[in-house]
Amino acid sequence: MKKYRWSGLFLCWLLAACLQRPQRPVAFYYWKTQFSLNGYEREILQENKAQTLYVRYFDVDFKPEEDQPVPVSPVQLDTTIHHFRVIPVIFIKNRTFERLQAADIPDLAQKVATLIAGINKSQHVLTHEVQFDCDWTETTRANYFQFIQQYRNLTHQPLSATIRLHQVKYKERTGIPPVDRGVLMYYNMGAINGDNNNSIYERSIANRYNACIKSYPLFLDVALPVFSWALQIRNGKVVALLNKITLTQFGYDSNFVITGSGRYLAKNACFKNGYYFQQDDEIKPERVSADDLLEITNQINQYTNRRIGKIIFYDLDSTNLVHYEKDIFKKVSNNLN
Repeated sequence: MKKYRWSGLFLCWLLAACLQRPQRPVAFYYWKTQFSLNGYEREILQENKAQTLYVRYFDVDFKPEEDQPVPVSPVQLDTTIHHFRVIPVIFIKNRTFERLQAADIPDLAQKVATLIAGINKSQHVLTHEVQFDCDWTETTRANYFQFIQQYRNLTHQPLSATIRLHQVKYKERTGIPPVDRGVLMYYNMGAINGDNNNSIYERSIANRYNACIKSYPLFLDVALPVFSWALQIRNGKVVALLNKITLTQFGYDSNFVITGSGRYLAKNACFKNGYYFQQDDEIKPERVSADDLLEITNQINQYTNRRIGKIIFYDLDSTNLVHYEKDIFKKVSNNLN
């Protein structure tokens, strides 16, 4: 009897192991102009077995003085890029498509393709997909979608595009970009102001859009926020968005005092990290906690009917990553159905 009991236990264990879900891949956006990973960023990638990086290659903006779109701040790659599967991301300011004539769109597509190829050649990188990031509107959708189609005709590569929540909810007006898949940007959903809401993620605002996600016709990945910033508030109005700033620096500076609401108050006029603060300016920190990230995946599980592919965290920067346990990204990704 004992022999059969142990055989049964072994079979149950074997069945449970077979049914265990494989670890969902973890991916990150990289949004600096110089690709160079520090030790902590490498540890995060290794801990979470991340192999795919969505690397911002350059921006495209329409410069009035040149009367044409121009590339802005192309990325500089180093040899460590070879350790990853790289997907170039091109951020295109919406005003580019407001001012661009339809007849000039094929030329822009060719220039973008040529610059991507040039960056790849600089480090012998082979990429098989390109992602476009543009907050297009009803008035620019025709030009933007034509640009995407022109690029596809030139390169025959798989394409993806970032999708904002408002573009999901109002898809009949904003249209569906002609790409293979979308990336739902699940952040920056609130107004940037001095109230008590979090402009990066606010559950009550997300709930206005969640029910629309499952009916969106593109297959979607989702981008989650692991960045932070602070709002500089003067006389009740936001006067600056403080990026890449360590809030603990305010706690050690005698020019500032922390308030009961978790904000900092400038006691004296001063300069800090290149920003000027007047007396009584407030600094309101905003970020998304680990619990918030898990809550977001619970909401996605509830509203998307298993239509979400992978999670991409924005962005890979040790300034922000130090606020989280190193394995939280793996936990969040595995929490998605």
